[in-house]
Amino acid sequence: MSDPNQHAEAFLTTVEKLVTGGRGLGRHEGRVAFVPLTAPGDRVRARVTRRKSGFVEAELLEVLAPGPDRRDAPCPHYGVCGGCDLQHLTPAAQRAAKRGIVVDCLRRLGHLRAEELLEDPGAAGPDTGYRHRVRLHTDPIGHYGLLRRGSQEPVAIGACLQLPADFNDRILPWLRTMPPVQQAIVRLDGRGGCLVSLFGQQNRLRVLKKILKELPAGEPPLAGCAGILFNNLPVWGRDYLLVKVAGHAYKVSASSFFQNNLGETEAVVAAARDWLGAAPRRLLADLYCGVGLFGIALADLFARVLMVEADGGAARDAVANVAHAKSLAERCAVTEASAADVTARWASALDAPPAEEAAASAPTRADWAEACVFVDPPRTGLGETVVANLARLAPREILYLSCDPATLARDLAALTQAGYAPRRLRLVDMFPQTAHIETLAHLARA
Repeated sequence: MSDPNQHAEAFLTTVEKLVTGGRGLGRHEGRVAFVPLTAPGDRVRARVTRRKSGFVEAELLEVLAPGPDRRDAPCPHYGVCGGCDLQHLTPAAQRAAKRGIVVDCLRRLGHLRAEELLEDPGAAGPDTGYRHRVRLHTDPIGHYGLLRRGSQEPVAIGACLQLPADFNDRILPWLRTMPPVQQAIVRLDGRGGCLVSLFGQQNRLRVLKKILKELPAGEPPLAGCAGILFNNLPVWGRDYLLVKVAGHAYKVSASSFFQNNLGETEAVVAAARDWLGAAPRRLLADLYCGVGLFGIALADLFARVLMVEADGGAARDAVANVAHAKSLAERCAVTEASAADVTARWASALDAPPAEEAAASAPTRADWAEACVFVDPPRTGLGETVVANLARLAPREILYLSCDPATLARDLAALTQAGYAPRRLRLVDMFPQTAHIETLAHLARA
């Protein structure tokens, strides 16, 4: 049965701007029309693919007259591979579009005027070759590639411009010599090292073990390779990589989250330190801490650091990273739990009688009055529970690294109602050439 929402009529429109997700906004029959792979000012012919209440979704058929910032995409896989959706814009136009999206989301959803607060210091790293983790899929004949736009079908690639030359020139060709598998995840350390996780049928493991067994004693399967895993189990070397960022080395296990753009990550740490200033503070609470990246990078500014992470593997990495940073071990603690549960427990401790509060390990009201909370949540943002708990704890400052402008706007609106005011905002372009947007926000009690 055909989908009643599917339509095939073509129409002409001029793209006014880009919106969340990187799609161009045009008009059709009095409705907003969202057209991917377009640029502001483009005059295009598009075809409706789906009608919704108040808007239509469409696919680009032809660019009749390009906008002033359109360029030829540098990647031969652009438009077919779903990994990059803004390559047709100049780097400056990409950043301008992302800035506009953040400002628009904060105005519409957060009721905040951010034009003057939002800083864009420019790129902290290259526009291509910046990614340090990639998930590859195999097509039916075993060629590695990325997923086709809007589907789960792999598109074979010869190289990916978002990955460093070392990956394209050395690691990808080596992968092709290994037994073909369904997926391969490669993590890079930025210094020539890599960790490889393969996923596939169990019979491939026997072939892989045979290849590894034939290696000369002490010789790695690939120069710089720290380890190989198969279906999450180590088969050669280590199951983690050491990544250096902002003067610290972090143990990052195969399944642990870590920032993909090391140059922009360094810039986030530098901005956070600048905004906080050099004066020592009482407490840093790093929620969603992952392997401890930001908690450790900022720890020298605080007398006490509490880190919280729900993922068990990442929490264990954080414990190891704190132990490795020996000067911090005495005043840093890691808790494996959700941010909602831990902040609720801390808030409940504030209601205990003063004697019990003083004896408890949870921070006191005096601690929170001189505290900073750093949050780097998933796309879903903080949500009502964590925001409500933070309102009860009333830390002096909040640093919020967001990967979704819409949920950031929602959370900032709630935090503003709870007595906080945004002091500074900064655009963080973790993923150039894509519509992914990150924002660093600094809030303080009004």
